Amino acid sequence: MAIDERQASNFVPRRGDRIELLQPRMGVRVRGTVFYSDQLQRLVKWDDGRSEGLRPGIDRFHSVGDRPSS
Repeated sequence: MAIDERQASNFVPRRGDRIELLQPRMGVRVRGTVFYSDQLQRLVKWDDGRSEGLRPGIDRFHSVGDRPSS
């Protein structure tokens, strides 16, 4: 496992953080905003209007850093 993959696996996003799935859907990288995060799951509202729960260690994602302003 590469160093950046280990850091990504330890990354726990907070509410409002922007993330991107590392597994493209239909060839498109999906981005969204974290709505809720705890030890078991991350609930994300995707930019396409869908919502999904991501599981740490199973679903691969990373921070994209463009946190929306309040």
